[in-house]
Amino acid sequence: MPAEDLVSRPAPKNTAGEVSLVAGIVAVLCSIVPIVGDLVALPAALLAVVLGVIGIVRSERGRATNFGHSLIGATLGALAAFMVALMFFVSSG
Repeated sequence: MPAEDLVSRPAPKNTAGEVSLVAGIVAVLCSIVPIVGDLVALPAALLAVVLGVIGIVRSERGRATNFGHSLIGATLGALAAFMVALMFFVSSG
């Protein structure tokens, strides 16, 4: 048995990326409804972007294994924030 197999590695810290993905999906879905967009989608979008960036950094440093989930979550969060801003400016003008 090789010595590398005996070395225990810490478990990957994938929580930030997974929560980012879920928050991004919730934010995009809620951003379609105008009133809910301001109350739910914007905080969820900001959460998705922040946690997505944290997940990406952890993945690049080798502490997480879900780079794709983190990237998609951050992207969906940014898209949802853009949609909320667009709805706000269209409805107020």
